[in-house]
Amino acid sequence: MLDRYKNIIDNELEKYCKELPKLTIYKPIKYILQLGGKRFRPSLTLLATDLFCGDPLRSIKESIAIELFHNFTLIHDDIMDQAPLRRNHPSVHQKWDVNQAILSGDLLYSLVNKLLASSPCQTIEIHQLFQQTAIEVCEGQSLDIEFEKKEDISLNEYVKMIQLKTSVLVACSLKIGAIIGGARLKDANLLYDFGLNLGTAFQIHDDILDIYPEKEGFGKQIGGDIIEKKKTILLIELLKNSSQEDHKSIQNILEDSRLENNFKVAKIKSYYKKYRVLDIAEKTKKIYFDKAISSIAKINISNEKKLLLKEFAMTLMSREF
Repeated sequence: MLDRYKNIIDNELEKYCKELPKLTIYKPIKYILQLGGKRFRPSLTLLATDLFCGDPLRSIKESIAIELFHNFTLIHDDIMDQAPLRRNHPSVHQKWDVNQAILSGDLLYSLVNKLLASSPCQTIEIHQLFQQTAIEVCEGQSLDIEFEKKEDISLNEYVKMIQLKTSVLVACSLKIGAIIGGARLKDANLLYDFGLNLGTAFQIHDDILDIYPEKEGFGKQIGGDIIEKKKTILLIELLKNSSQEDHKSIQNILEDSRLENNFKVAKIKSYYKKYRVLDIAEKTKKIYFDKAISSIAKINISNEKKLLLKEFAMTLMSREF
């Protein structure tokens, strides 16, 4: 069923790209949308609608809008992170330039709102939810940038940041789909909680895969978070738990621009092993995954549909890249 939702999204995106104007500004948009991706956010919207009314296509415009918004954030995130790759291809600002990437990202956000406004299912509630989510995603990205220069970050601060930057969009995707499917407010909110906690677990999983990929060639630079000095759960726990001597050495490695990136990654990874921070990250991931699963039991849907949600969550968390 997950593949079915993804196929629906891919087909709709293909049609959407063909209908875009042929002006240069649209080329980066078509490029990033055609690079593929998991499409799990829009798939969640279709899934949530399907759970409550049996017709996932009722939320097709909203699901496409969510995928467009996600790709808008990727374009701008890659600029801020100076990331050379996106899905194993040159990032938009690398293929074109920074100015074109910024402008195309801005246009993509406008296209999101245009698409939402054209939906027959659009309501004030959905509009407010989506706009609040967009605000929170920007707040989360801002915190992520601030954390690069802030040394002492608590686990709670980190969780708050990733929930704003990543989890709220997962939660929003589910709640919008549930609303369109006719769910009661209580059930829509439970799905939101499910998405918030699943998204948190997923981001921790993503942090882990950045340095411990199950497979090579997964579309990102291995250790990219270390090179960018991002305060992931791994680095936060390392800085918190390391000895004074090691702490100073770690900071020197991260700040020394003369060191090659591969050397930096290898050295920091050796400290991760020394202080067993991977174990901490895995335990924290499990806490939020278990919270997500516990929300499912309270939703007023059949046991068969509850199992479907659980299988979706388990499939997402078992991804290897």
